[in-house]
Amino acid sequence: MPLEPSARYARIEGLMSTPLDREIVILNMPRNNYVALDEIGRRIWELLETPRSAEELCRQLCEEFEGAEAEIARDVTGFLEQLQAEQLIRSVP
Repeated sequence: MPLEPSARYARIEGLMSTPLDREIVILNMPRNNYVALDEIGRRIWELLETPRSAEELCRQLCEEFEGAEAEIARDVTGFLEQLQAEQLIRSVP
């Protein structure tokens, strides 16, 4: 399902996760699988502790990581779509 540009997203409550070096591993009980996120994915996961829009995430990541703004925006959008497909995040009002 495509992201809504004006929507804010947050992590699904109750998911168990553990840091592993620079990564994080999430136990996704509803889907009965594990999801491992790299360093940037972990940072996005941390930021999604409070509801944020894709635009807010991109702005924050542009400050923290090197990369072209358009590339970061494209990657963040794709990553959020993957998290949504795995039922790890939800849209919030």
